[in-house]
Order: sequence, then C-alpha cells, then structure tokens
Amino acid sequence: MNRINGRQATCLLLVVLGGWSLTMTAENGRDGWIALALSCALSLPLAALCCLPSERMPQAQWFDLPAAAFGSVGGGLYLILLTALAFWSLCMSVLSGVIFLRTVSGGQWPVWLLAAAVLLCAAAAAQGGIERLVLWTEPVVWVVVIALAVSLLLSVRQLDWKQLWPMLSGGWQAMLPRACLLLSVPFGEVFYAAAVLGGTGTQTRTGLLRACVLAGVLLCLLYVRNICLLGEAGANAVFYPSYTAASVLEFGESFQRGEVLISGSLIVCTVARAALLLDFLSGSVQAVTRRGSGQQLVWSAAILAGIICTMTAGTNRSFADALHLYQLVLLPVVLTAAALLAIGVCIRTKKPG
Repeated sequence: MNRINGRQATCLLLVVLGGWSLTMTAENGRDGWIALALSCALSLPLAALCCLPSERMPQAQWFDLPAAAFGSVGGGLYLILLTALAFWSLCMSVLSGVIFLRTVSGGQWPVWLLAAAVLLCAAAAAQGGIERLVLWTEPVVWVVVIALAVSLLLSVRQLDWKQLWPMLSGGWQAMLPRACLLLSVPFGEVFYAAAVLGGTGTQTRTGLLRACVLAGVLLCLLYVRNICLLGEAGANAVFYPSYTAASVLEFGESFQRGEVLISGSLIVCTVARAALLLDFLSGSVQAVTRRGSGQQLVWSAAILAGIICTMTAGTNRSFADALHLYQLVLLPVVLTAAALLAIGVCIRTKKPG
C-alpha cells in the first residue's frame, strides 16, 4: 500500500481550497474576513470527523468502509448519494473556472473549449490515482502560494486600512449564517480529500487540519487586501474582486498585467480540485459496481461533466445563484454522511466488553 505523508496531504488540500479565491466575492462587506476566520475554525472539527472512519479501519480503503458499516445494500445507497453529490461538485468546480475565463477573456473563447481544456488537464492528473495526484500538487502549491504572497506584499503600500472600520456593524448574528455557508464551500470539500486519502497513510488528519488553517489564513488575507484596495463598494461592484485587485496593483514599469500571473496560478487550483473530485468519483463508482478501471471511469466522468457544463453554463449572476444553492446543500449532506459513517465504523470496530 502506498503511503502518503502529512505534508503531501497538506499540499493537496491547500491547492484545492486556495483555488476558491478565484471566485471569492465580497458580499459580506468589510466583515467578510471574520466570517472566513470563523468558517476556518469550524472546519477543523469537520476535517477530524471526516478522517475518523479511516483511522478506525486503517487497513481498508475509504470506499470499502460504507459496506463494512452499513452492509452491501446500505453501503451501496450511501455511495450512490455521494457519487451524485461529487458529480455536482465537479460541475460547479469546472463551471467556476470556465465562467471566470470566459469573463476575463471578454467572451472570446467558447464554453465547450474552456470546459474541455480544464477537464482534459484534470483527467490527466487524476488517471494515475491519488498517489500521482499528490506528487503533482507538491510543486504546484509553491507556485500558487508564492504568486499570491507576492501579490499581497506588493499591495501593502496601496492599502487603505480605514476601509475595515467600523467592524461588526451588523453584529455577530450576521456573521454566523455567512460562516456556515463558507464552511460548506470551500471548506466542506475537505470531505472528498479525506475520502480519497483514506487508507493511504497515518498522517492524513494532521495534513488536512494544517491545510485548513493555512487556507483560512490565506483567504482572510486576500479578502482584507481586496477590501482595503478596492473599498467595500468597489469590491462588491465586481464579480471577481481578487482578480480586479491584482489588476490595479502598481508593479512598476518593468512588470505589467500582474493579474495574469495570479489568475493563471488559481486556474491550476481549479484543475486540481476537479482532479480530486474525478478521483473520488472513480473510487465510488468502482466500489458500487465492482467493475471498470480507474482510468476509464475518470475519463467517462470528465466527458459527461464537460457535456453538462457546456449545456448549463449561464451568466455570472446565474452561476452565483447556483453556487449559493450548492453552499446550502453541501454542508448538511457532507456532515450527515461523515457522522453516519463514523458512527457505523465505530460500532463495527468496537471490541466486545
């Protein structure tokens, strides 16, 4: 059995979560970074819960655990539900990248071509299994983090910190609902990482917890930068404040169009997120049907997702509405699924007496 250490688990999830800054909005105004910080803190017990079943049965792959906990029929139904959810997650991931690329390119590229490009790269990354995917994300995470860090550092002298005041003008009650939505997306997708990494090593939980903290810090810094650079009204007036903020930075005459570097690194994150979801889909379908190779299932899921994304891609506003619905649904399903599996596996492995 291949072993994946905590550092590799951190790299994988940090790339996946970091890519969400591409479509991060500023709808919570100046206090949005507080909601992000709360969701980051809440993601830690969620990540630990998602890792618990594999820790109780480390000798088995995660996709074998539902059958062990609920029986063949119950385990099959469990995986079918999660397969449908993961496919929805895959389509939302691809659409986020496709609509962003279409927007910043002025609509010059057709949706089908953009979706095909993202899914082709994602399928190529996922077809070798999770072991090859984590090896791919190890160097990628440095590219992403360095690009975002340089963007943050170069923006410090242009920031207007007064834009953050007054804080909590709407009270804590306004923060909690938004924190729950952010816990759902992006942090709720830690469930998929815990699943595909289950049975591959003993340091998965440490790596995923570290990734949640690092991603939370990174996203909070980017959110604060966007507000202080664009102002609350300016950040709310655009669909992609992180991209807009990078475009107005003053890099100097020797370096122009800094947003190209930033958006390029974040598109790589979208590919990694899609690859992780393709890997999950491959494992869940194999566990249910007991047939088909991993590579065939990865490419089949990618083709089907490409068709659906091409047919359903709409305006930026319609995608924002679809993302809100996705946020409302993902967390309850993931939390329930993780809790039920943890309880089932704990009962199954409980020693008599």
